[in-house]
Amino acid sequence: MQISRNLMITLSALVVLVVGLVGVNAQGVLNGEPTVVAVVDLGNLYDSLREKQQIDTELGTIRTRVTQESEDQQKDIAQKKQDLDMLVPGTPPYADAQEVYERAALDYQVWAQYEQNKLQREAGIRIKKLQENLEKAIDTVSQAQNIGVVLYKQQSLRLGANAQGRQQTANIQIVAWASDSVDITDQIAQQMNNDFENSR
Repeated sequence: MQISRNLMITLSALVVLVVGLVGVNAQGVLNGEPTVVAVVDLGNLYDSLREKQQIDTELGTIRTRVTQESEDQQKDIAQKKQDLDMLVPGTPPYADAQEVYERAALDYQVWAQYEQNKLQREAGIRIKKLQENLEKAIDTVSQAQNIGVVLYKQQSLRLGANAQGRQQTANIQIVAWASDSVDITDQIAQQMNNDFENSR
């Protein structure tokens, strides 16, 4: 119920936004200055960005490293468990081996949680930077083409966690239809790719 209520609130906000934009456009027409509206397809845009491709490559490399290290540590822990099982419970050698095994298992849990948090933090930093560059590119292209309003064709909305604790999202189609003549996705992609190459 909470998720449904959040979705309704979000959709209501989107309706208000669209109505507001229509009002802005209408006011511009009355003033003799019609507002130029353009749209951006985020799905197609991200597929065209070199910066996004680099982010995916970097994060993929980190995941591969963490996965390999995780497998190595789990194999080591499994070996320690085998060594422990070969000993007689209650004896000093068993107590020593048990301590070694339990320390290794605990260290692995702490390490795995740290690496997961680190990966999420690194991903967040990169995605935030990508979003900032997107906004910068939209501003540059909009000013060059005298565009007054830019809309995303679709938007991914966070709906909160489900019963299993997993985050749920919904893709909302904000623009039902738009002519190709007002789609500036390619221009934004070109601007962002140029900025990305110039920053290297």
